[in-house]
Amino acid sequence: MRPIPVMLALLLALSPGAVAFQAGTAATPGASSAEFAATQGADRAPDDRNTTAVLTLGTNASRTAFESSSLSLESSLTMDRGSVRTELSTSVLDQRLENAETPEQKKQILNRFRFRIENRIISLKAEEQQVNSAFSNGSLSATEYLRALARITSEAGEIRTLATAMESHAKSVPNFNMEQEANTIRGKVVSLEGPIRNRIVSTARGEASPNRLFVAASENGVVLATIDDGTYVREIVRTDHRNPGASGQSTIDAAEQSVFERYPWAADNKGGYEVNAKFGTTSVYRLQFQHPHGELTVYFDGGTEQVFKEVQHKRLTGQQSLPPGPSTANTSRNLTVAVNRTYPGGPLRVNVTNATGAPVDARITVAGESVGRTHGDGVLWTLGPAEQFQVSAVHEDATVNVTATPTDHGS
Repeated sequence: MRPIPVMLALLLALSPGAVAFQAGTAATPGASSAEFAATQGADRAPDDRNTTAVLTLGTNASRTAFESSSLSLESSLTMDRGSVRTELSTSVLDQRLENAETPEQKKQILNRFRFRIENRIISLKAEEQQVNSAFSNGSLSATEYLRALARITSEAGEIRTLATAMESHAKSVPNFNMEQEANTIRGKVVSLEGPIRNRIVSTARGEASPNRLFVAASENGVVLATIDDGTYVREIVRTDHRNPGASGQSTIDAAEQSVFERYPWAADNKGGYEVNAKFGTTSVYRLQFQHPHGELTVYFDGGTEQVFKEVQHKRLTGQQSLPPGPSTANTSRNLTVAVNRTYPGGPLRVNVTNATGAPVDARITVAGESVGRTHGDGVLWTLGPAEQFQVSAVHEDATVNVTATPTDHGS
């Protein structure tokens, strides 16, 4: 048990970093752009372009921010302590099983171990709900929020380790199997994990370089987005779509049909495809699509019959890459700046050319924040803000500005 509540520990131990907020998004739910309020409660963005649809929050985001997941010694130490807890827990399990005299005693030990794991999951989800609310209402900075997510995600990984140890030990007990129980545990931590979360953990441990992140939160869930090595990555969890106690009895076929209807482009253009229902008694189905622009992973709740988690990977370069969004441009002093708009947190493309159409290497700022350079090909991909914004391109002594607004639908 922790000596002090997690929120107090976070506020005492973590110092806020520099955060680039979109004007007006920190205080009121109505401040966000239309993507989060698209069609007043729509669950996903329209699929009217040649790529996959995206799941939205279904309501206004209470708060959005840009932040870089920087190295955090405090988070790293906290996660290291968590790893020690896992080693101690598995070591204690080993010892107790070794001291058990009968198979029945071993079964009791393993079942008690499972109950402790599940109680840990309950506590961890409560903690995440607490920090989500704190970030949404402005009492927790984006820096502190990402560090908290890093710790929670790290502990979710520890829980997977515990479940694997439990399942492995159960195999040594005659006529006993805990495969379903272990898979149930894995299904319960699905909402606490993701590729961007994992990257934040690696960055907090000093194992990866910081990435610029888009963060959006509402009472319905959380969106994280980033661009990593030429690939746009987005993950969203809709907590209002997940209800472990729901009585729905969806089959794999029904889950597939429902997801195909929500993602028609992905269904029509899928290359590789896999469905996984091995999440024990959680009614969770995972559907993975390989498509021309990248990968789509969807988690479907068979009880609510809704998609409650989505992970998108979309290539931004190459022959089979994401098509740019609608363009707005401005020309001045022989420079043309074209901005391909996107939804809040989506992939925003900036292209700078000269009077002959040749690419120009220019320094780019978005909403007053420096986000990089266009380099030799004249193109920069970055993340789109949540409200109307200005893109500025600076080349030598010339500056060209373009004012743009987010699209009201997904890419």
